[in-house]
Amino acid sequence: MFYIQSLILNPNKKIKDLSVLKKNVNDYFVPLNNIEELKNLKSQLDPHYLSGAIILKYGEQDLLDVTMWDLVDQLWAYFLNLIEETIETGESETYFPDQPLLLKMKSISNDMLLFEIDEKQKVLLPKLDFFETLLKNAKSFFETINFVLGESCDYEYELNKIDELQAKIKNVRDLM
Repeated sequence: MFYIQSLILNPNKKIKDLSVLKKNVNDYFVPLNNIEELKNLKSQLDPHYLSGAIILKYGEQDLLDVTMWDLVDQLWAYFLNLIEETIETGESETYFPDQPLLLKMKSISNDMLLFEIDEKQKVLLPKLDFFETLLKNAKSFFETINFVLGESCDYEYELNKIDELQAKIKNVRDLM
């Protein structure tokens, strides 16, 4: 149903033309699961400005792609905030960390969520499945980057927030 992949921008590559990115993803980005390549790039990665992308698909529909690359660790943290605020208030919005792309979430019902990207794309998603998938992938992202970059980064706050949000979602599921 959902497909999510985190990518880290290869620091030796400069993106000059967004139109070539989708066809040449592997020329510019290193998938998060390629630990060896990430370790080889470790000395060139800036833990405070970690550029990358999140590919997010629902079925065959692309929601986020590599043309929306940004500070990927901050983007994952923003997703945590979006989920938390949506659980608490029913809706949330934020811009990407370093570009004017707007993300919005709005609860439509107990099980449906309207997810909006830059007011150009709106899609109804199964809310709890979407949240659980995002949280699982965010956790994987932060744990992997902690492992690769070691002491130069600390995502303890984000990992604790993920645990808290997963517990909240489990409680919501249990009440349904």
